[in-house]
Parts: sequence; structure tokens; C-alpha cells
Amino acid sequence: MATHWEDLLWRPIHKAKAKMDYHSQHPMDLYFNAGEIIEVLGIENEDWWNGSIPNTQKSGTFKFGSFPKIFVEIVESSSEPKNGFHQQKMFNDSKPPSLPPRKKPLVTSNNNSSYDNNNKSDIFNKLPELLNKLPELSKSKPPSSNNSSRENGEPDVRPSATSINLDYSYNDESYEEFDLQTDPVSRCEPLFAEDFEGFFDASVVDFTIIDEYARETPISETATIKGLSHYLTSVWDHPLYKLRAIFAWITDNISYDCEAFFSGSFRHGANGAKEVLKSRKAVCAGYSELFYELSKAAGLNAWKINGNAKGIGYEAGSDISGYGHAWNGVLYEGEYLLIDSTWGAGNVCNQQFIKSFNPFYFMCSPTKMIYRHLPNDPKHQYLQPTISSEEFKYLLFVSELSFKNGVNFTRWPGCVAETSKDKISLEFEHTETEEIGHYSATLQWKEQNTLAAVQRLTNPGPNGGILYRILCNIPSNGDGMLSIYYFPRGGKQGSNLISQKIINHGTGSNYKQFVQIYNVFPLSIINPLESTLKYNTKVKFEVNVFGEYPTPKLLVFDQSFKKKQFLEIVDRNDERGYVTFVGDVLLNYKGPWNLGYESKDNYYSFIATYEVK
Repeated sequence: MATHWEDLLWRPIHKAKAKMDYHSQHPMDLYFNAGEIIEVLGIENEDWWNGSIPNTQKSGTFKFGSFPKIFVEIVESSSEPKNGFHQQKMFNDSKPPSLPPRKKPLVTSNNNSSYDNNNKSDIFNKLPELLNKLPELSKSKPPSSNNSSRENGEPDVRPSATSINLDYSYNDESYEEFDLQTDPVSRCEPLFAEDFEGFFDASVVDFTIIDEYARETPISETATIKGLSHYLTSVWDHPLYKLRAIFAWITDNISYDCEAFFSGSFRHGANGAKEVLKSRKAVCAGYSELFYELSKAAGLNAWKINGNAKGIGYEAGSDISGYGHAWNGVLYEGEYLLIDSTWGAGNVCNQQFIKSFNPFYFMCSPTKMIYRHLPNDPKHQYLQPTISSEEFKYLLFVSELSFKNGVNFTRWPGCVAETSKDKISLEFEHTETEEIGHYSATLQWKEQNTLAAVQRLTNPGPNGGILYRILCNIPSNGDGMLSIYYFPRGGKQGSNLISQKIINHGTGSNYKQFVQIYNVFPLSIINPLESTLKYNTKVKFEVNVFGEYPTPKLLVFDQSFKKKQFLEIVDRNDERGYVTFVGDVLLNYKGPWNLGYESKDNYYSFIATYEVK
């Protein structure tokens, strides 16, 4: 079964339930009735979300749009447990809440080639003040030796060339374990021009002023390539700001032409810059062409790059030929950097373009871009030595979020994992500790999804970060795709972190389904992980809770509350911020049993539900 790139990156963040009717005449809104389940696909701002109604996807009439989040409440799954969840108070139907102020919509329809002919607000009056607030630019020093190519001392997501054997690794012989395989990118150094003085990191620069200026461009300034380029770039002295203004305008105004892409009616490179500027639609070649022409008109050193990319429709471990793509290169103060306006503009979900600005693809380092982009001409990799097409095929299939989270792979086999045991175990380290959310994993197998278990370990990783273990049980012989997702705290938008191809030579006889865990707070279930438990047996429950103050009270109880047992705290480590709960529970009733916690007023909320048979 093919796994599409847009499906990997646009899984629901969570599911929400409508608390009351929301019927809107706004063409970009999602309307619904009270009680309907909504899959939340994106966060537009603090007041508005976007999402879809699942049953409309099944019927073939995709229903997608924006809606005010105040009209819904988050639920952990479409099959909500009958007891135990706190329910937010429903609104009185006679007093609907006031709608929050609307901001610029993030969804752009590909079925409408027209655009707003009204001029945007003139920002020139603000320029004197804005120019005085431009950020100071700085660069990190060049590497001191040929063994280091990391920019600004950031964590290296590339695996080390040496296999790591640590005393805290999971040692269950029933699971297939993997030592780290050498990553070809670990031997590569970025190329520089003679005037190179240090690495540039776009993520530390505040481009708010430049982005605002570009996005407020009056429509009257967009009639020609030359005129638009002059408007976007003439007010800035520094070439970096000129490039950013062009990138911001393109990603804000050009929609991906899904109709042309999925119908196959386009020719690669056919959309010239003038045509794109007129229609405001393009595939990747049109984005690249427009960026090049606008940059050339401003006298900037930029060029077009053609090649292949692990994008729409690509599956980890597959042949890269046939996945044509186009992007741009620039030379900035002696450093070769890469720009992908297509991927910077948004994503594709259910053959619809979802506008979502992604600054990662502005001035991106070649050592990061190479994981998803392979130029036709190896010199456009700007790496020494270069990566071959065969090496590129087996590079880890990681998203830009891996770099942001400082992911370090400690036990990982590359982009394909093979086993004969029906079970695999993987490990990685999360080194960016300023904001910790939670990880989840799903195995896509023969057109069905099964849960994988993600455990946060109490031991630190080799770089002092947070260590995670992924356990995957495989239902049958064959191959499928394991997808790992990261969700920041606070209900923020989550996305795919890693895609891993799984090949099982076993029969599936060792398969057992994992229990579903509701992420009410940071925790890790060590035991039991299987969703079905045996009747009239004593089971040891072991759970680690991280960073929760005050410490919650965990308990196990049957569906009728006839049996209730609190777990005991057996370990508390303030330095590492975890508490370990343990308890031996006799399962002497058949039916559902729940692992939960005691909240206010002796109310019990679910963490996981097991079936005792």
C-alpha cells in the first residue's frame, strides 16, 4: 500500500466534538451540528482551527474548513470512553458565544484562479519606523576541523558513524533490536566560496518586519515581474532581506496547483514566471521559476535547481526516480544555501492545498536539505563528498521537525527495518528540552492502522536528552510503514517526525495489540502494554510520570468500580523529574479495566483501558 507524503504530514492533531451547532455562510468555514466529531488538521491562530468531518471523507465529499475552537471540545479519540472523562460545560443554545475576530485564512482553494483585486494596506508609511527595528545579523564561526559541519553548535540529527551500545537499552529477546547504521551524510562537509566567514542560521533571525511588508504588497504592484521585484526588494539594503521578501510573498500568494498535479495535465517546467504571477497557481517548477525571475530582476545571486524529492507519493525506501521537483540555490556571504518555496508555502491533504507557511525551507543548509532533496547535478548538493542516488534512497526519512527537536538516533537501522520476529524495537533521543510534548506512533499495515507503543525512558540519552523507545508489533508477513508523530504541549499543531519502512519475514503469530494511551499528562506505561489481559491473573502495573506537580494519584479499577486499587510510588527522582508507580493487581472480573488517575472531587479519569478475558 502506497503511503502518500501529504498523508504522513497531515494526520489529525486530535479529534474534537462539537458542543453546539456552528452554521456559517463564510465560504472558507467548516459548518457542523452539535455532537459531530471533527478531525483537527491545523491551528490557524489562538482562536481558529481548521479541520474536516470524517464521515464526509468516507463518502467521497471532502468537507474541510475553518471554525472557532470555542465551539468544540477536545476528545482523545472518536470512540470516547463512556465513563471517566471530564466534559466541558455545554453552551446554552440560546446564548451562542461571540465569534473571535477573524484573521487571514490559511486555506487557499485551487478551484478559484481569481484573487482579491483590492489593494492591501499601504505599509510604506510604516517603513521609517520598521527599518530602525531590523534585527542585527550574526554568523557562527567556521568549523575548527574537517570533522565538524554543524551550524551554530546545534544538535546533530545525523547518526554517528559508530554503533552505540548503552547499558540502558531494552533487552527483550522477543523484539528485534538494531544497532545504529552509518549515515552517509555524516561523512559530508558543506562547500563554501572563498569569502565564507561563518554559518548562517535563518531560524535565529526575526523576519517579522520583512514578512509583514511582503504580505501587505498592494495588488497594483504585482502586474509585472520587474515591478513586483522592485517593490519587494528596493526598500532593503541587505540581500538577505530582499531574498526573504521574495520568499514571503511567493509562499503567501501562490497556491499549489493540485488539479494540474493529480490530473497529470502539467508539463514539468511549463509554468513560466509570468503565467504563475497571473494565475497565482503553480507546481514546483513554477514556484522555482518565479523565485528565480524575481531574484534576477533584483540583481540577487540565485539560480534554479532540478532534481527529485521525497515528497508527494514517496514512500521510505522506494526508488526516487519519477519524483521530480524543483527548488532554488543562493550564494550568501560565501555559503551555499537552498530555498524551496513550494514546500515553504504549505502542504497537500486529500488533494487540496493547505496553506501553511514553513520557514524551514528558507536559506536551508545543504546538510539538512539532502535528506529529502536530490539534485540531478551532484554539484548542486554543495557537499563534499556528494551523496549517490542509492545512498539517498536509504537515508532516514525525516521531516524538518527532526532538526528542530534535535533528534539523535541511538538504535535505528536506516529507513528500512527487517525482522523475522513480528516485533521490532527502536530508540532515539530528543535533545531540545525547552518545550517537551509527546510522541505517538502508528503502523500502517495492509490498509489498516495499528498502534505502536512509545515509551519515554528514565535514563538520559548519550547527549543528555530525553530517550524514547518505540515498540512495534507486526500483525502478519509483508511490509508496511511506521510513522512517528510529535505533538507540542498546549494543543499545538503536530506533524510527522519519521517514516520508517518495516519488512516482516515472520508469520505474525507473535502479534499482540497494544493498549491505547490517552495523553492526559507526560507519562510512560512500562507494563502492561497489551490491550487484552488474562482473567483471574495478577498483573504488575508499572507507570512512569514525568514533570507533574503535584504528583497525581494513579489507580486501576474495573468498569463497575467494584474493584479499585491505587498504585504505590516506589521511586521518585527529582533530578530527572519522574515518579515511578507500581502495583500488583488481581484481575478477578471479566470486561473492561482502566488505568486512571484521581482528579478533583474523587473523580477518576482514564489513562488507558484494557479488556480482561
